[in-house]
Amino acid sequence: MKNLRIAIIGAGLTGLVAGYELSKKGHRVTIYEKNDDIGGLMGGFAIGNTSLEKAYHHIFKTDKYIVGLIGELGLESKLKWYPEKTALFYNQQMYSFMGAVDLLKFKPLDLVSKLRLGIVKIWLEKDNDYQKYLPIPAYRWMKKWCGERAYRVVWAPLLRGKFGRKYKEVSMAWLWARIHTRGNSGQLGYLTGGFRQIADELAKRIRQQKGEIRLGTKVDFGKIEKDYDKVVYTGAIKNINYLGAINVVFSSKQKLSDYYWHNINDIQSPFLAFIQHTNLVDSHQYGDKQIYYLGTYLPNTGGLMDKTDKQIEDIYFQYLKKIYSKFDRQLIDKTWVFKFKNAQHIVTTDYQIPTYKISKAVYQANFAQIFPEDRGTNFAVREGQKIAKMMMAG
Repeated sequence: MKNLRIAIIGAGLTGLVAGYELSKKGHRVTIYEKNDDIGGLMGGFAIGNTSLEKAYHHIFKTDKYIVGLIGELGLESKLKWYPEKTALFYNQQMYSFMGAVDLLKFKPLDLVSKLRLGIVKIWLEKDNDYQKYLPIPAYRWMKKWCGERAYRVVWAPLLRGKFGRKYKEVSMAWLWARIHTRGNSGQLGYLTGGFRQIADELAKRIRQQKGEIRLGTKVDFGKIEKDYDKVVYTGAIKNINYLGAINVVFSSKQKLSDYYWHNINDIQSPFLAFIQHTNLVDSHQYGDKQIYYLGTYLPNTGGLMDKTDKQIEDIYFQYLKKIYSKFDRQLIDKTWVFKFKNAQHIVTTDYQIPTYKISKAVYQANFAQIFPEDRGTNFAVREGQKIAKMMMAG
């Protein structure tokens, strides 16, 4: 194939990976990004002498695509693996939730419910056939096989907390993928200095191959086709139902927990997950401050999405005080609020994967095409590589 002029709309991870792969083959790539920064959901911001993600990030041992890319970009020495430290908040109490022993000690469930929950987890981790789960609502399958009590305590708050009124429409294939993929990992990986380095290194290599990245630039999708041989759009896809997300990030002198990841199993909570980032990586990277995330998914218009940063902080911190009575807002050093309009697609029981090729010269690549797996950095890399191959193949 001759060298082509290719436009990529969107400088998130998928767009950058596609641009990198295409520029390696000698194609002239121009990436347009409407925002003033690259990286999308993986984008970082400066904190002290390092960088931190706007949306909490870690990877799994099973994430072969992003691990491979990290190695190719020469960043493998910065990738460190850490043990999982998970807890679950239910009925005003925090419980360790890191394995079979913790499950057996989990007081909100009776022994039969614990056994059923454990067996279901092992089954889904080992079962490689997701097809049979496609038409089945996740809530119905979990209620049947885990039992009413285990479903109500463990799964219902997570499904309802993430998908809101849409939770009954979510396919069991989506939940299968989360448990199957992540359950077989064992450890969590983090890139010392932040995942932003991946985006920066991809951008650097694209420019070295005479590519361009134009930030703060909105494009007319119809007009741009005339100026390039091929175009790929990596933004939100029409007719896909997306959830928004809000992350409140704060640094503090106060250590609240010994766990990294906390599932908040209370539908009254304004956030679904509480993450103490510095229980995964060392706080020395952040000037000995503790780093926290309070994150949730929600409809991408109205509600919290329309509130000011200060209003969101007040709502989140008031509830955090209910979880940890010792939480002292006066000890917070700095707070950041990040909103993402299209952060998660809703995989319903009749979900149709959007087409990759729109016309002879126009393509689209977005995490809504990741299926049955859930969206994430690993699969964003896979999709970027996939769309680049499709474009090179004609």
